[in-house]
Amino acid sequence: MNASISLTSFIAEWLATFKETTVKQSTYDRLLTSVKALEGYTIASMPIGEITCIDIQRYVNDLTKRGYGLSTIKKQMRIVTAPLKQASALHIIPADPGIGIRLPSRYNVSKPERLIEAYTDKEQTALLNVLSSGRRTGYSAIALMIETGLRVGEVLALRWQDVQLTRKRINVRNTVVRLANKKQSFVQDSVKSESSRRTIPLTPEALKVLEYQYSRRTNEWVFTNDDGERLSYEALRYQTRKACEEAGVEYRGEHVFRHTFATNCYHKGIDVKILSRLLGHADVNITYNLYIHLYGDGFDEMYEALVRNV
Repeated sequence: MNASISLTSFIAEWLATFKETTVKQSTYDRLLTSVKALEGYTIASMPIGEITCIDIQRYVNDLTKRGYGLSTIKKQMRIVTAPLKQASALHIIPADPGIGIRLPSRYNVSKPERLIEAYTDKEQTALLNVLSSGRRTGYSAIALMIETGLRVGEVLALRWQDVQLTRKRINVRNTVVRLANKKQSFVQDSVKSESSRRTIPLTPEALKVLEYQYSRRTNEWVFTNDDGERLSYEALRYQTRKACEEAGVEYRGEHVFRHTFATNCYHKGIDVKILSRLLGHADVNITYNLYIHLYGDGFDEMYEALVRNV
């Protein structure tokens, strides 16, 4: 391997040598997606020995002008800079051209950040009236997400060994991962992060959902398709659309149920630190930044602290 190899060719070698066996399959799949997104840009076909800091910065600027979100720009920048840093460490190229690259400011990113949406009380009532029928397995899965804040992959990966009905708790230990580039999914024997590995208390409503599923169990999986296999993402998505249609509410994807749970927790007065643990976030700041529209900027608390003894 030498400095005349193109960037995409070198990235392919880098992925196979340094990443395929050292990262989770889901992470590797996301890297492959980033490589595909890189194709078609001038920098993709350039020899790695000729790529400079200016070339990478131009690529970042081009992504900005095309209206990509900041998180996407960061991922695309990393798929370029990380392999080139490795090439420099291996002395394939004389220096690391990724040093000094500047990301655009949020003010210059035209694509707005996605707003966190949640169903209103009225919409939840309409949905829960439909879900309580239990006509479809997915309806119970949706109801459980609203009551526990489980991620979609986590609820689909639930086995009965993870559920303790008498102790009213769920142990979250696994997640279903979809590999877009291989068009398949599998149960990963770990969760998104160490903090995602958690035990969640069951509310009376969540317990009712699981007791109903337990009475109908046929195998190790809590939620199954009609054929008895583990409930798939595709089946859950279809059933979510049907539930929304029956309830007369807008379909907003499956992750909205997690946001709805978080919003309900806020209105119950649950502290952000407790909510962070329930959601399995690695840091309470992640929870706060996601739901700052609920918890506010702390202005009222600061004002009260200042005037309390006046």
